[in-house]
Amino acid sequence: MCFSLTPVFAQQTIITMPSSDVLPGGEVILKQSNRFSTFGNGFVSLTPQIIMGAGKDTEISIGAGTNIQSEDTSVKLNITAKKVFRIKKSVRFTVGGNINPSLTEGRNPDSMIYAHGSYLCRKTRTTLTAGGFVGGQGQMPSLTGAMLGIDQTIIPNKLRIVADYVSRDESWGSFAAGLKIRPEPTTSITTAVIIPNNNEDRVAFSVSISKYIGKVIKEPVNNELQEKEKL
Repeated sequence: MCFSLTPVFAQQTIITMPSSDVLPGGEVILKQSNRFSTFGNGFVSLTPQIIMGAGKDTEISIGAGTNIQSEDTSVKLNITAKKVFRIKKSVRFTVGGNINPSLTEGRNPDSMIYAHGSYLCRKTRTTLTAGGFVGGQGQMPSLTGAMLGIDQTIIPNKLRIVADYVSRDESWGSFAAGLKIRPEPTTSITTAVIIPNNNEDRVAFSVSISKYIGKVIKEPVNNELQEKEKL
């Protein structure tokens, strides 16, 4: 089995698994995710994404991953959605899912549904995430697994150490660790090494750049109220 070059999630992530971060309604992030390996025949994956806050702590996103290998090139869409519930100031519960239809292969899309809880320890600035998923490759979700993640702030708004683990030995199963760097307030760069759970797959490296665009959809204006204010 070849290592899946397309990121499983085209939304805000720890590295490979979705995080509990969510954009306010109307706000947008543009993200470019790249994976590559220099081992074996090597491969490169290029995935532009757009992430948008849909309001009420809901986020949707769409991406298109182009996977380039010596023997094959494939393209997959990645459509995701997630809902975050704020239980307490330091506790969140997230549910979501994604579907990955192929644009170059005549097969059913990959899909996944997940849920996890996150806890922020304010004293140490550590966020711990744990949960599970039901996934399927070319079929409806039927394979269960676990998700674990840690996000440790080193320099507030500048540098974080992150790691996550997604179980099973399918293409999404891996351990990843790396750094999140914010050179300026609206730009974030994540670098990581990704170690697949399947021994036949290849170790990969990941570099992603996220650019916060801001609010592109404004709240609807109440014309009646506006007229009263003029009076």
